[in-house]
Amino acid sequence: ASARPAGSRAASKIDAEAGTPLAMSDASDSKGLALAALPLLTALALPEAAEAAVNPVASAFAAYGHYLGLVLVVASLTTEKFLVKPELTEDEAQKLVIADSVYGIAGVLVLYTGYLRVTQYGKGWDFYAHEPIFWVKMGLFAVMGSSSLFNTIKIVQMAAKKAQGEENSSLIGEKLSARMQKIVNGELLAIGSIPLAAATMARGIGYGDGAFPWQAGAGGVALVSTALTVKYVKEALTWEDEKVAEKVEA
Repeated sequence: ASARPAGSRAASKIDAEAGTPLAMSDASDSKGLALAALPLLTALALPEAAEAAVNPVASAFAAYGHYLGLVLVVASLTTEKFLVKPELTEDEAQKLVIADSVYGIAGVLVLYTGYLRVTQYGKGWDFYAHEPIFWVKMGLFAVMGSSSLFNTIKIVQMAAKKAQGEENSSLIGEKLSARMQKIVNGELLAIGSIPLAAATMARGIGYGDGAFPWQAGAGGVALVSTALTVKYVKEALTWEDEKVAEKVEA
């Protein structure tokens, strides 16, 4: 009578050990990688890959990496908030580039460790896939990452001008400064809402009878991510700051 459960546990252990984390590919733009990977990782997290891990050490490191990434995201956004202003000094502009780079790397870390926790070290894909608040959380992450592309593009443009030896490379107008500050505030609001979504999700709030289709959640996140990415990239590339142009001409 006890042979069948033991066999089932052995099979589960074999299945769990069979799943290995996907290797992260090398990319120069870490933030673009995170946004591109977001819908892909949700699609790859199929029920058959959602066995609970038996290695508590690996689970602990995945959780640590996730929390560390969130702390770095908040720290880098806070740094950007205090640095962004009209007429940046060269030193402040360099710090802004570093802060935005850390933000992108931390975003990839949060996304990857979050994927591991959902599919291997948490309650399993079967639970999260049918939890609507999980998809709200993913949507908040998509909003945060997509909107940040505006600031990233403007910061990269600023760094490129400096590399080419252009004068006033760190000069930004009040209009652009206000827009970048507004986006950072939105990102901080989104990252501040994620822990609340995670806490309610973990307690099964909104789970109901588990009939929520994961395809609807993943599709919604992919749609939001794509739409906002197009919006903010287009806005950044077509942005004209009249006050900067006037100061340069003067």
